[in-house]
Amino acid sequence: MQSLHKDNSVPTLIRFPTCKIEVRPRDHRPPHVHVLFADGREALVDLASGQVTSRRKIRATELAEALAWIDAHAEELIARFEELQR
Repeated sequence: MQSLHKDNSVPTLIRFPTCKIEVRPRDHRPPHVHVLFADGREALVDLASGQVTSRRKIRATELAEALAWIDAHAEELIARFEELQR
């Protein structure tokens, strides 16, 4: 598993065996991350609440590892989101 990148040109924050988490430059608010699966499915997670705001055919069990990591790093992820919106 990779940790947070410090290079603003790299939106991937971490890779898990089944998915990766990205924050995108100049993205819409509220602060959120994208959880992307290799088969093209995607979930959006609101960083303030930890709630999944959008997901297509993704079971909760598939998101569990990513959601736990997001919850543990929420403050850092919000700062990263804000940094990339400048």
